[in-house]
Amino acid sequence: MRFAVPIVALVLAACSSGEQPDLPSIKAVRSAAAEWALVNRDARAGKVTKAYAEGMRAAARSAIADEAKKLTGPDRGAADIARRLQALPDQADPAALNAQVLALKRIEDALESA
Repeated sequence: MRFAVPIVALVLAACSSGEQPDLPSIKAVRSAAAEWALVNRDARAGKVTKAYAEGMRAAARSAIADEAKKLTGPDRGAADIARRLQALPDQADPAALNAQVLALKRIEDALESA
């Protein structure tokens, strides 16, 4: 009887799916897109310099491109969103960027609850 609890715990652990392999990349794409949206919002409001905004946009685009290459899971939704983000112009509307951020968040939440 002493071994029943550890054995049950091991069986349950073996049955769990564990972390999804695409989850870190999805989170990174979402974070980069959210930062891009914030920079564009601040740039439109004149709160940041042009050089800063351009640098942050370039960093966000680079991060999105790098992480998009790592997305290999069966759910291609995140990869599609990353492609849509890459197709947007540098000064994309922050609301358009945030819409993609929210879509990524839904995918992320679904993977975390799986």
